[in-house]
Amino acid sequence: MDLSKNVLKAMMVIAVLAYVGLTTASAEDDSTRASQPPAPPAGWTDGYVMANGIRIHYWRTGGNKPVLLMAHGSSDNGLCWTNLAKELVDDYDIILPDARGHGLSDPPRKSDSADAQAEDLAGLIRALKLKKPILMGHSMGSSSVAWFAAKYPDIPGAVILEDPRLIPRPSSNPRSSTNAATAAAQEQRRAQILARNNTTYEALVAQCLKNSPQWGRSECEYWAPSKRLHHPDTALRSRSGRPAMSELFAKITAPTLILKADARGDERKKNEEVAKLLKNGKIVHVEGARHNVRRDQKARLLKALKAFLGEL
Repeated sequence: MDLSKNVLKAMMVIAVLAYVGLTTASAEDDSTRASQPPAPPAGWTDGYVMANGIRIHYWRTGGNKPVLLMAHGSSDNGLCWTNLAKELVDDYDIILPDARGHGLSDPPRKSDSADAQAEDLAGLIRALKLKKPILMGHSMGSSSVAWFAAKYPDIPGAVILEDPRLIPRPSSNPRSSTNAATAAAQEQRRAQILARNNTTYEALVAQCLKNSPQWGRSECEYWAPSKRLHHPDTALRSRSGRPAMSELFAKITAPTLILKADARGDERKKNEEVAKLLKNGKIVHVEGARHNVRRDQKARLLKALKAFLGEL
């Protein structure tokens, strides 16, 4: 009987030690995960091209499939599309460029033309010899994609815009838009970007989870490193000289889908009126979504996106 008790006691001790070991290993894994950005999915490759006078970096999933090129929003980078791209990679060769001043691409210059990012897309497409790519853009990227599609209507196979600005911003007060005021605002913005460059990855993930808990940890883990790579000179990017979406839409001929943040009343009607200017397009206001539509309501965005892609 005593021997049985000793054996049982020994087994319990072994079990406890094993549990403690597993718990410690798990905690170390979580700690390592929290302190390091996630690696790109296995099999994805990256490269550089010279386009429109700068070196542009991109990620690519590969395969003999239709090409889907995704242009990210301001302060993000190509890998910020990762979670959405993983939902589409079975059917598309996905290309995720870093816009100028973002990720691993070259910084912008004060002399950049207003359409520099649209021309960056044109140069990238030429350098990679892409045929009829589907172009998708978010926010800043949606502006670049729309401008490109309007300038080169025969190139895109289709256009997808995630929460583009459809209603122009109110005109600024001329008295407050002096050169000195503009320069001061740019310097303030540069300082803000530099401060985020110097914020730790862990702190950025925590900030993201606090401000946008609906995104989930994985989105925040891809979002955070992009903020440390965002170049302060993007603050010099001029907003003048850019056509309104209504002007661009009249020139876009490719099938177009607008995935817009949720809106009600007069704002929704105005969005729909602008969307009607597309020759072959439609707008979907994604219920419950804010500006980051795919991050806020991924399942709803995917439903509308896959239905559109299935009709091409």
